[in-house]
Amino acid sequence: MNNCELLLEAFSAEPGNHAYRAIAGVLDGASVGALPRFGEWLGLGEEEFWEMLDVCFPGARDAGWEPSVPVSDAAIPCEFQDLVDMLEADRSSGAVETGWLAHALACGCFGGNHLWHDMGLSGREDVTVLLQQYFRPVFDANTNQMKWKKFFYHRICERMDLHPCPEPVCSDCDNYAVCYGSEKTITVHRV
Repeated sequence: MNNCELLLEAFSAEPGNHAYRAIAGVLDGASVGALPRFGEWLGLGEEEFWEMLDVCFPGARDAGWEPSVPVSDAAIPCEFQDLVDMLEADRSSGAVETGWLAHALACGCFGGNHLWHDMGLSGREDVTVLLQQYFRPVFDANTNQMKWKKFFYHRICERMDLHPCPEPVCSDCDNYAVCYGSEKTITVHRV
């Protein structure tokens, strides 16, 4: 059993909650080095991180669950906040975990595999469900079925009027050629 499953089974406030699973997956991925160290904090400040842990995984803190690095050592890449802001601007859920999920999705974009894989999820469909439930305008705007991580970056570039758009961290992925073969210019539809 990995740390994600342990966190979910032992402490999850809502064991079937897909957002909690994604958050736990990012925490686990960062703790084992599959994601950058800032993912252990979800890119949150210390106070907000502990609030998230207490709400989503009550009892985990009392049981000793904590990031292995101090928050001050968890350097956050500059585009991280752009990813969070893009998701937050299109949130469609008022659930308390929505903001934390935006941070988890942004953290997942810094892994070297598919977003779903880096978040400890079962497949692309899991990310799709999360976006449908929590960030519906983002889901609706992906009319070309672009891979989610790549789509997030295109959406940020459109918001910033930045062309060409930098790529996410995908160069080591086995499916790089599938996602980043020849490309036509796309238009991201705002809903």
